[in-house]
Amino acid sequence: MISELRISHLGVIAEAAVELDTGFTVVTGETGAGKTMFVSALSLLMGRKVGSGVVRKGAEKAEVEGIFTGVAEPVRERITDAGGSADDEAIISRTVALKGRARATAGGRTVPISVLTDISSDLITLHGQSEQLRLKGAAQQRHLLDAAGGTALAEVADRYRAAFENWRETEARVTRIKDSTAARRERILWLRGCLEAIDKVRPEPGEDETLAAQAAKLGSAAEITRAVGAAHDLLLGSEIDDAGAAVDLVHQAISTISDVEGSDKELVTIREALNDAVLRLSDSAAELSNYLSGFDELGETSLEETEARRAELGSLAPYGQDVAEVLDFESRSAAELAELEAEDRDLDGLDAELTEARETMEAAASALTEIRRATAAEFSQAVSEELAALSMPKASVAFEISEREPTTHGADEVRLTFAAHESSIPDDIAKIASGGELSRVMLAIEVVRAASESIPTYVFDEVDAGVGGKAAVEIGRRLAKLARNAQVIVVTHLPQVAAWADTHVTIVKDDDAETVSSGVQELSDAERVVELSRMLAGMDDSASAKAHAAELLDNARQVKEAGVGSR
Repeated sequence: MISELRISHLGVIAEAAVELDTGFTVVTGETGAGKTMFVSALSLLMGRKVGSGVVRKGAEKAEVEGIFTGVAEPVRERITDAGGSADDEAIISRTVALKGRARATAGGRTVPISVLTDISSDLITLHGQSEQLRLKGAAQQRHLLDAAGGTALAEVADRYRAAFENWRETEARVTRIKDSTAARRERILWLRGCLEAIDKVRPEPGEDETLAAQAAKLGSAAEITRAVGAAHDLLLGSEIDDAGAAVDLVHQAISTISDVEGSDKELVTIREALNDAVLRLSDSAAELSNYLSGFDELGETSLEETEARRAELGSLAPYGQDVAEVLDFESRSAAELAELEAEDRDLDGLDAELTEARETMEAAASALTEIRRATAAEFSQAVSEELAALSMPKASVAFEISEREPTTHGADEVRLTFAAHESSIPDDIAKIASGGELSRVMLAIEVVRAASESIPTYVFDEVDAGVGGKAAVEIGRRLAKLARNAQVIVVTHLPQVAAWADTHVTIVKDDDAETVSSGVQELSDAERVVELSRMLAGMDDSASAKAHAAELLDNARQVKEAGVGSR
């Protein structure tokens, strides 16, 4: 519930602060005093769109702050997610400037306006002329019926939505597959051709690099073997050439130095270095010999054969720049081909799958229709009984549910009908209900909803528009009944309604200044008599009006003490 509301420079209200309690609070005041601004302030806290025209003349900005207590868990979580803090109490504010953007805070942190919109339904239910217009909309009427069904209907609706989405997705997939059958089969043929071409060549990983090196080696084989052989002979010697070999010459040098190394230790170091050189020269000669043996290992492989294999690998260039890319293409293409061939094989079973999905959706839609019809009968009966208590004993409301093409909301066309009398033909409430009748229908609906839904605060703006006399008394009675389970705030011009309130707040207008200024004041019992007499007779000093006002207050008090809505 909202425990405190502070208003600054909003419309004709300069500064105002009012503490609000549980039960039934009524807001009254003279025409032009700013009663509507009280509702506008709450609308701002709900994140509704407003223009800079709400800023009071002469001020730069309008500010509204509300302190809410008993805050529900979803509200606390949303505020926390936005960076604010809230436990059992949450402070929400809204600022509208003449220049610049509107600003909102929740839990001490600046938040997007959307945060206020998200949490508003868990804080306040606001009814005014715009809400009456929404009651005339088909979507709002369906939402009203579904909300009346509670969690049981919500669970059935969730199952239907899941079945509906599955049907739609299956239908889209089947359509896509069927529409692309020719293109898919052409793709299958192309992929098969690619894989056959690759498999015919059957490249091995790294084969292109190996063949390139081999071709280079074979292409210079004669020159290479001649040079390598000559180098080998220079190191170890040749059977056909008596020229001294490098290894033999170094051995001679070692022998010569060994004869004199005893005379100088430095020669020992040199001789050891020459020994290492002999070993390295021998190793190099062995490596040259092994290299020459490699040509023998090529066996009968010729340069022509090597180049022919390289040409085969080159024929795969459309699938990759090298063997690695070709093999990657082969892997991806094989996976795609398997998927396309599976879809092609499943084509015959697609119609059966689609039929099953639609039948499941239709069964879920039937279950949703059934629970909606049961809810509609029970809810309509309860609302009609409330209308009887609101001086509309012959009036009735009913939901007409007809079949329509399935949508995400079901396969039902929901229409709220109204009949003011038994002799009247029920018709769409949007067409035949007057403003006063709509007001009472909305109040009756909220009284019924309050019995099963936990709504902390109701706000009614001119819920008694177009009614008076006994009907106004009954509206006050039902509002008081509603206030037994929730906080109810009502802006009214009817004393018959105001008399039922637990708390009476009036908007006081001051015309002495250059601009009209209003404030908010909570009335005592004596002050309530004066205010109600003003509402009754247009004057606050009429003895007869005061007597009538006192009578209204006393009658309401007695009925409430005996049990509100006992009739």
